[in-house]
Amino acid sequence: MAAKGQAKACRMLKAMEEVARVAATMVDGEEAKRIVVDRAFQHMANPNTQHRFMAGDYFDVDAATFLRMKKTLQRLALLLDFPCGTSLWVPVKGQPDHVTVAVHNGTLHRYWTFGQLKCKADGDLAECLRAGKIAAVPLKDDDKWLTVLAPVRDSLGDVAGVVEITTMNPACRELAPAWS
Repeated sequence: MAAKGQAKACRMLKAMEEVARVAATMVDGEEAKRIVVDRAFQHMANPNTQHRFMAGDYFDVDAATFLRMKKTLQRLALLLDFPCGTSLWVPVKGQPDHVTVAVHNGTLHRYWTFGQLKCKADGDLAECLRAGKIAAVPLKDDDKWLTVLAPVRDSLGDVAGVVEITTMNPACRELAPAWS
């Protein structure tokens, strides 16, 4: 990575870490836990083997809570002076080693892919859930993304989810994805 691109990436990560600090303070873990309804979690944790897409058909959310969180994530993204994607990841009830994206905004995501219902929480995402600390994903020379993760805590102080803030690495020559 060129020195100029690396310096810009470091400045961007610093700004993203500040937004992650705000997210860790502001985002309500009680609300995060209420977005995805229990029936959706049951279908995620126990998918029908004969109808593998049925779990996606049952991905229901509490609409009012979902919209409040979506607006909160959009406002957090506006604190940055460059485009970014914001997502809220929550553990899947019945499969605590897996997470699902409850809300996401924008087209920039490190962990989510189109059509994905859940994924195993590993690496930096799992560490943020476990340790409950803001973390910038270590930058590699060939990395397409810059990502900072912020824990979301409930009223007991337990980590109820993770806010992902992701943008394109300025040193990357690929175009941003066209899909949402």
